[in-house]
Amino acid sequence: MLPKMLTIAEIAEILQVSYETALNFVKYSGIDFIRIGRQYRVSAEKLSAFLSKKGQVHIDLVE
Repeated sequence: MLPKMLTIAEIAEILQVSYETALNFVKYSGIDFIRIGRQYRVSAEKLSAFLSKKGQVHIDLVE
């Protein structure tokens, strides 16, 4: 089963920040992402693990 991949817009909504802030977060934070053309995707599992490690928070993003 493939992991759920989040768009920048979905990440912005989860983090409650602007689209630009979420895009910069993905591009410059060191989190693993894939780029398909001009679009970025981050696995929900990787985002949850990254946030847990960096901010000592838990966000359940995996269904």
